[in-house]
Amino acid sequence: MATIAARVRKPRTACDQCYRLKERCTRASTVTVCTRCSRLDLVCSTVRPVRPAGRRPRCRTQSVSGTTSSQSNTAGGPVDTDVSSWLRDIPNHDLPAEEKELMMFLLGRPENLECLVMGPSFQAAEQRSLAAPLPAALPILKDAYLAFAASLKSLQSGGTATEEARSTSLRHASSAMKTLRSLPVVTPQDAALCLALGTTLASFVYSAIGVGLADICHYCLSTTSLFLETTMPDPDTEPWQSFLILLEIMDCLVHRQKPTLRIPLRKLERIDRRVGLCLPLLPHYYDLCVISHSLANTTDASYLARIHKQLDKTQAAIAEWLPSPSLHLVDEFDSAEIVNLLAQARIYRLAALLVSHRLRHMFGDEDGQADIWSKEIMMELELARRITRRSVQCVTLPFLVAAVEVRATDARLGTLRNVDHYVDRFTPVLQQAGRIFLTRVWSERDGKATSCWFDSIWKPCPVLHSIDAACTV
Repeated sequence: MATIAARVRKPRTACDQCYRLKERCTRASTVTVCTRCSRLDLVCSTVRPVRPAGRRPRCRTQSVSGTTSSQSNTAGGPVDTDVSSWLRDIPNHDLPAEEKELMMFLLGRPENLECLVMGPSFQAAEQRSLAAPLPAALPILKDAYLAFAASLKSLQSGGTATEEARSTSLRHASSAMKTLRSLPVVTPQDAALCLALGTTLASFVYSAIGVGLADICHYCLSTTSLFLETTMPDPDTEPWQSFLILLEIMDCLVHRQKPTLRIPLRKLERIDRRVGLCLPLLPHYYDLCVISHSLANTTDASYLARIHKQLDKTQAAIAEWLPSPSLHLVDEFDSAEIVNLLAQARIYRLAALLVSHRLRHMFGDEDGQADIWSKEIMMELELARRITRRSVQCVTLPFLVAAVEVRATDARLGTLRNVDHYVDRFTPVLQQAGRIFLTRVWSERDGKATSCWFDSIWKPCPVLHSIDAACTV
């Protein structure tokens, strides 16, 4: 019979940071700093109640069908951490009152994130993804969160941020960039933290600055890809990765460069918070970027023939694509969200066909087919907006691809007005730059100064970061 002494287990000694992330915590006692916190320069403490080691009884959450739900916390359940209480308890010397207010704006009300996601059903999940890593990594994430929160708050107030507020946001962003560059990524948990930091920082740059966006995307994707490919998909991490992939594709498409990462096939059968049903199209957009890069950098006839065969194959795959029937929209979304999700899917497919067409045919060649796809994209956008009374989100790329093809003067004026509706609404810098980009490309096309918009000297700033300094003020 086991003795009483043999049954007594040692108390848990993992610090709060490692405990939240389920990381191995290496330290001599609860009063010393653990190896991981020391490496990441985190506050190492144990303030939670210390329980005996060993497995504890747990309640199994039953889904509607009666089976165990493994997604209850990420898909629709409550957040484990009460963000409001947690923020209030942080000492003011670590997070001053004005910074707590900004954090609460970003994390306290899901509706403040409505311009970032496809519809209301995704707002709470976006909030949880932002809130989940923060208690364990406040020093790492704080500056990126504050910069982006200030940008969103300024947008809601009509873009009336003071010069001092803008300078403060830029200082936070600069500090966050230094943190991102110095962050060691040696575990899958580190990779998830890198994506949280990088995506929030990229969102701020995308919305308020423009310059440097592609560098952030490339760094985060190249640094984390190895870890994410060898672990099970994380419902919080995947949307960050797909958003960075989309942002980089937007940049690479017009710069005629090769993107960092082709999204893994195992991650495609889901509805993304930003690109909805369109995840399976992102690999095709990646392929179009690679084809464009190859066409721009070779004159070898045999190699060009192989590239055009690949273009034929890619265009055929895009033409045949339909959203997966296994994604049960009716069970999860209201009618307005379903309309916008399906419209977005059709728009991205048509835009991919239009990009493929323009890789093969210059301006003045086969313009009729380009006009058809462009008009179909614009009609899908307008029809969805009339039905749902709100604009389809996250359609900046297909809208600009279609807008380049508009040639009638009245239609061009309407297209410029529609920039506010269809270029991401949390990116006033991109909206301004997009209007200048379209005006100049149209002028080049009319004057036959360029044969393809890929080769135009004018680029929309956050998507392609080389427009006038005036656009980044």
